[in-house]
Amino acid sequence: MAPIDVVSAIAPTNIGAVPKLLSEVASAGEALSEAGHDSVVARRELLAKARELTRALETPREIMIQQVWAQPCNVMAISFGVQSGLWTAMANNGDGPQKVVDLAKQLGVQEELLRRMMRHIAASGYIDMTAPDEYTPNNFSKSLSLAVMGSGYHTGPPILNPAFLQAHDWLKDKGYKCPTNNLDTPYQVAHNTKLHWFAHLQANPPHGQNFNDHMHGYLLGRPGWMDEGFYPVKERLFDGFDTAKDAVLLVDVGGGFGHYTEGFLSKFPDAPGRLILQDLPPVIAQIQQLNPRIEKMEYDFFTEQPVKGARAYYTHFILHDWPDADAIKIAKRVRDAMKPGYSRFLIHEHVVPPMGQDYEQTALDLIMMTNFGAKERSPAQWSELLEKNAGLKIVKIWTPINGIESVVECVRPE
Repeated sequence: MAPIDVVSAIAPTNIGAVPKLLSEVASAGEALSEAGHDSVVARRELLAKARELTRALETPREIMIQQVWAQPCNVMAISFGVQSGLWTAMANNGDGPQKVVDLAKQLGVQEELLRRMMRHIAASGYIDMTAPDEYTPNNFSKSLSLAVMGSGYHTGPPILNPAFLQAHDWLKDKGYKCPTNNLDTPYQVAHNTKLHWFAHLQANPPHGQNFNDHMHGYLLGRPGWMDEGFYPVKERLFDGFDTAKDAVLLVDVGGGFGHYTEGFLSKFPDAPGRLILQDLPPVIAQIQQLNPRIEKMEYDFFTEQPVKGARAYYTHFILHDWPDADAIKIAKRVRDAMKPGYSRFLIHEHVVPPMGQDYEQTALDLIMMTNFGAKERSPAQWSELLEKNAGLKIVKIWTPINGIESVVECVRPE
């Protein structure tokens, strides 16, 4: 192979595609206008085309500088704003222009320090500079005053990033093989711990609470599994439901504080049957408010499932936390409790397509690999795990929008 000419590093990545991409951006923009700005599908399609256009115009050198200089510095500077109270202060000050000198006094930080942080954030397009050393809040900066948004910067830089930095040396030491033990990953090396990821977070407050807040931020604007156009609850669960007095409609396995089951009840307040929320005793003990229709139950999903023959067993982001061997054990516990021909196992997770993957899926896959020894799974990997190894049958994979979690619906074969 001929050596790569260094000139290629300063040439646009795909300049030949620009005319076609400009036309596609225009078409996607028209589609969004016709569908309305609230259309998730149309907005995501336009966004994808706009990003594709940007990548075609950028040179490899510009991409490299973005990735190794600009974006890490943005994470640092924006995190500084979260932790120093900058974004909360600006939101409380109102929507008008705000001077660095005044903000520095308000926060009790050095003016020069704040100036240097804010100008990089502005140069990257994440806050609006309206005059020298003067900034006006925008939708992004104001959203960072919310715990569900700011918490991402309490979780990513101190918790996830150290594992990323250790990943190459760890993988090299292991012969470049994916981790399959959740107690032996780059995370344990990065944080000098023998604890599992979740145990380590809970042992080091407030990281546990920050992570819970961050997960709420992740879920913002994403459709619930029971929403119209996603999983057809009435047809698949209500129709044919056992009307016996103690019949269980839904078991939320490892459901945390019950947000998903409460979301289900908000959509179907007249849902028949019992609703049961299961999680470990320390989690159940922390629940302060819960809809009275939801029964709390202490349960470890590696042990025998005590609720037999429920209409539906539901998990969200449970199996992706575990290597295959553990995920099979969890799935088998559900299978053993299911009634053939009646019960359904609803696995609410990413299903990574063979082509056209969304970056949130692929990023989360690498997060699971480096921190949990786990993975986001493709359709073939779900089939391998559930059908070949856990004794279940996949009825259908319900996917409303590419990049959004799917529902993998399973039954226990007769």
